Amino acid sequence: MSATYVGKFWAVTSFVASIATAIGFYFPYWIRGYYVPPYGDENFPMYFGTFRRCSYLRLTSDKFVELVDGCGRYSNFEDIPSIWWQITTITVGTGVCISLVLSLTGLIALCITDVVTTNIARVAGLLQMAAGLLIGGGVAIYPNGWSSAEVRQACGGFSSPYVLGECSLCWAFYVTCVGGAAILLCATLTCHAFYQKHDHYRHVLVSYV
Repeated sequence: MSATYVGKFWAVTSFVASIATAIGFYFPYWIRGYYVPPYGDENFPMYFGTFRRCSYLRLTSDKFVELVDGCGRYSNFEDIPSIWWQITTITVGTGVCISLVLSLTGLIALCITDVVTTNIARVAGLLQMAAGLLIGGGVAIYPNGWSSAEVRQACGGFSSPYVLGECSLCWAFYVTCVGGAAILLCATLTCHAFYQKHDHYRHVLVSYV
């Protein structure tokens, strides 16, 4: 099979959307809050993603609370402060991996003919739709984790599911949303992305006759 113009657009757009979603998923800039020290007037920004965070509080061996000025993931999966964020990490991460594999396969199909068959193109569309739904579902349930103690501490104590309190959404959240939506749209193009060579030649011969 060879790629149509729609197929070329699908392959490139799918790759860009997958990279954008992967970037949004990895960086911990989904929500932004502030830490207000007991003594002092300066507010320190804090950021949370699904499995990573920036400028977070940590309990020292001396039982003192200190602000870690840096970004990093949680020590282990169980340390992620909400079961909803754990589910989001799994669903969005799985969707991103599926989308990246499909988009890379699509780019290879542009360079090497007959890599993608009709059945493979249909399966790719279904898998890409599933990837977009996984990403969208993960993003949709992410706000359920805003009621965790760690988030409430950064959001003025007023955050709850789907209510951010004094926090605000940040750029990585929007990038992930847009990337997931683009992946869903790309899934609808796979039916027109490739054509059988012999069907194309038969159409050309008939037009000449």
